[in-house]
Amino acid sequence: MSPLANPDPLAQLNDIIGPTSPNWFPPAPLYWALLLLIMALFFGTYYFVKQYKKQQKVQQSLLINLHQLAHNKADFIVLNQLLKACALRYFPRDEVASLHGEQWFDFLQKYSRQTIFKNKQNFMQRLYHVTPQACHETDFMEAKKWIMALPKQIKKAQQDV
Repeated sequence: MSPLANPDPLAQLNDIIGPTSPNWFPPAPLYWALLLLIMALFFGTYYFVKQYKKQQKVQQSLLINLHQLAHNKADFIVLNQLLKACALRYFPRDEVASLHGEQWFDFLQKYSRQTIFKNKQNFMQRLYHVTPQACHETDFMEAKKWIMALPKQIKKAQQDV
């Protein structure tokens, strides 16, 4: 049949093919940026929470040791050893391990909110006395305050520098 013989030439046309729906992949660059931002926030939060828990665990173990010393009525030298161990957990060994006497007292005061162990002379006498000096309840309280405030005092000292 010839094309001229057909009275309706539009009947020979095929149906219109509509556009396909857009594919979800690859997403727009804005979504990639949003995904990266969310991942960075997630991992940053995870890192800081992990560091905080680690710091809390160290502090709790030191406070438990301090409580055991108070319960056993330890002497001043043993309390001083606990404070030195605490300092060694937060500072480099070569910076803290060699401190003794007046330098150690000054270090304790530097990272304390208020003066602890009264004065330098009293501290030195109790630390280097021939017979071990018994600790008072106030000594344990001051040591507890020092241990609990140490991380904040370190941050404060770093900000001042």
